[in-house]
Amino acid sequence: MGNVKLSELAERAGVSLTTVSRALNKSGYVAKEVAERIDRAIEETGYVHPARKNPLYRDNLIGVITLQSTLSPYLGVLTQALRDKAEESGYYALQVSTTDLDNDALTYHVKRLAAIGVCGLVVCSFNSSRLESETRAVLNRSGVPVVFLERAPDCHGFNRVLVDNELGTYSATRHLIKRGHRHLVYISLDKKMDAELSRTNGFLKAVEQEPKGSIVHRLLYCKTITPIEAAGVMREAMTIDPAISGVITWNDVYAAGAVHYFTKVGRIIPDEIEVIGHDNVLAPHLAQPISSVAMPIDEMAAAAVEIISRSQDQKSLLTPRTITLEPRLVLQNQASQEE
Repeated sequence: MGNVKLSELAERAGVSLTTVSRALNKSGYVAKEVAERIDRAIEETGYVHPARKNPLYRDNLIGVITLQSTLSPYLGVLTQALRDKAEESGYYALQVSTTDLDNDALTYHVKRLAAIGVCGLVVCSFNSSRLESETRAVLNRSGVPVVFLERAPDCHGFNRVLVDNELGTYSATRHLIKRGHRHLVYISLDKKMDAELSRTNGFLKAVEQEPKGSIVHRLLYCKTITPIEAAGVMREAMTIDPAISGVITWNDVYAAGAVHYFTKVGRIIPDEIEVIGHDNVLAPHLAQPISSVAMPIDEMAAAAVEIISRSQDQKSLLTPRTITLEPRLVLQNQASQEE
């Protein structure tokens, strides 16, 4: 009876599919009496978990699903941190990436990783505006804990490790205003997702706290994540308002583009122009290092692995957890740092 379906096993044991998955994957609490009924049903039917048929199966294997980015190094640093934190806790991270981490791609990769037999799933940079019901069902049927990192639109009911994106751009903008800058721009990715909207709101919130009309500000948008496009929109903005002296960007790639433009036209950073990036991955390594909002990458990775690790204890309750971390403004060429 090697072709026994999971649904038949659940029916034989008199429990739900979720309970059977939890018992088979050791991914949460199952009462002793229920576990014994499932064991009897396995013995009677000869059921073999598909993952156990696969020699790659490991009880300590964590699946990491991430958006592929060829230009921005942020996701690469984040996934490396996940691998490091997993190994520190006795796990091994298996990474798969996709050019567009939407509902379809997430469903596809969750099914593949569940077939291998992972003990948990981490989703980095989910790229849809909402989690569709079909995708939600596939995640639930995986029978393992799922953690969404940073981007988790409509992902209630699952573990989430979030970052206060609004605070990051707010802190950067307040810093420039305190430094005396009155003509500011914010360069953002042209995408109406939670993370992008939150960062834009942080910039606007800081500006709106000043007396009306005292700060001249502009929002600039790029359709791609390239320094060339950021340099282009920066050039156009300076043509309209040559008095711009403070720039905040959606990520360090855009900051690098702005720095390239200013260097090309002979503007001195940071004496004449101050540029603040986001992620703090590229910013410290530019020919002219600049300030940047540092994402709590190590803490994000550690929190995700810790959630999965705790879920392996069958005595623990699988109540979804949401952890929100704060980014930190890291300043270059100045004596102090601001939170």
